[in-house]
Amino acid sequence: MTVTSRQLSPVTALSPWAVRGVGVVSAAAAVLLTVRSGRYGYFGDELYFLAAGRRLAPGYVDQGPLVPVLARCAEWIAPGSLVVLRIPSILGAVAGIWVCAALARELGGGRRAQTSAAFAFAVSPFVITQAASLSTFALDAPLWSALLWMMVRWTRIRDDRLFAVLAVVAVIDVQVKLLLPVLAGASAVGVMVFGPREMLRRRALWAAIAAVAATAIPSLWWQARHGWPQLAMGPVIAAEQRAATGGVAGLPLQLALLLGVAGVPLAVAGCWALARSPALRPYRFAAVGVVGPLVFVVATASRPYYVAGVFPLAIAAGAVWASDRDGPRWVATAVLAVAAASAGVAFAVLCLLPRPATTLRESTDTQRAMSTRMRLFGMDGWGELVSSVDAVARDVSTSSGARPIIVTRTYWQAAALDQLGQDLPPVFSPNRGFVYFGVPPDAATVLYVGDASAESMLRQQFSMVVPVSRLDDRLGFPGITRAVVIWRCDHPRRAWADTWPQWRTLVVNSQEWRHP
Repeated sequence: MTVTSRQLSPVTALSPWAVRGVGVVSAAAAVLLTVRSGRYGYFGDELYFLAAGRRLAPGYVDQGPLVPVLARCAEWIAPGSLVVLRIPSILGAVAGIWVCAALARELGGGRRAQTSAAFAFAVSPFVITQAASLSTFALDAPLWSALLWMMVRWTRIRDDRLFAVLAVVAVIDVQVKLLLPVLAGASAVGVMVFGPREMLRRRALWAAIAAVAATAIPSLWWQARHGWPQLAMGPVIAAEQRAATGGVAGLPLQLALLLGVAGVPLAVAGCWALARSPALRPYRFAAVGVVGPLVFVVATASRPYYVAGVFPLAIAAGAVWASDRDGPRWVATAVLAVAAASAGVAFAVLCLLPRPATTLRESTDTQRAMSTRMRLFGMDGWGELVSSVDAVARDVSTSSGARPIIVTRTYWQAAALDQLGQDLPPVFSPNRGFVYFGVPPDAATVLYVGDASAESMLRQQFSMVVPVSRLDDRLGFPGITRAVVIWRCDHPRRAWADTWPQWRTLVVNSQEWRHP
């Protein structure tokens, strides 16, 4: 096969935008995702973001300040509205659909390729998960996709003004999460190996990098001041992934579940096309940009959705490659069948999940079961937790005449009490990000919300420790309405300022929930 000079250079003329096709896909996704957004109750991290939004800082344990700011804005606009809280995630999902189509267009795809790419990404389970709650990855993923689109577009048109836009998007991204160096490093390696090396000689690019680095300083300063908790979170996340999904061994299945029926074949074809197709040779650096984050996730055993920002590029490249193939009629029939199956699965998930808690029959005994339960049923029991703690706090206030303080084992419990409790005493927790929200005062009485295993630890801190209430619904959610003990603790032996650093922990689930 002879490779022409045109195949070795980027396409100069693009096909028209598939505005109608992509518009229909994105509009349908926006409507369905918005209608569904209020069906799941608060996810634990959403409650934490709301708590963090009331305690704004330049950095947090494993994310930047932007998501807490958005949570605070949502609470200001419509207090208690789950739909408003999740609008940024829905907008991120819709933006990702358009970026996927834009990438297909930049890679030389026509209207069919653009619409196919947008459709495959829109019906992926990742998009449904992305829009279901306010999270860092809901924003991080579309921002990564947009950065890849700018690099691909610059390769085609060589317009340095794109670097100014790239800087703005990257500045926003580092305020979401500090994972951008993974994508940037992989892309830089790709450019150095495959070109266009001219990109690295542009002053505008280095000015953009300097601007992004400058805006990351506050978060990095916060991390350095607090002992780099972001790095300490790595082993904790790896342990959680092993317990919930099998870790690295379960990564292929997890990626397949995120990409969906249509996304998997297109993403695989797209990776092959970026690496081998002569028509896409000018964009070969992007193949490293796709593989690099995946290598990072494998090496660190971290969460599979950390690589979701490269999904649109892989899907778009696959759609372009597939649209150029002239196959037999059965291939077209198979493509339609895959599209119908993908749409059917996505529609069923949107309509049937979450399942009502009344249909739950099995207790949640392991972290793997908890992960499955969160997907199928969401998180529940916040109200019962709040009412139980509130009742104990009122009893203590009445009997002692002094208001207690509340300390919880997990940051989810603390965030729930902080957000949903009315007139509750101040809430503290030594767990994850909540530990940095303040040290408890040396009050006479503490209500500790934890489990039965906390007694020995509590007796080291207090002279009197008594269990005063229990929440142990067999079908309840662990840490919310199952295996929860509320302890009354009096007469502290040491000042909290001395004890608090020793209580600090990044682990949420210290053990599997098994009853004898």
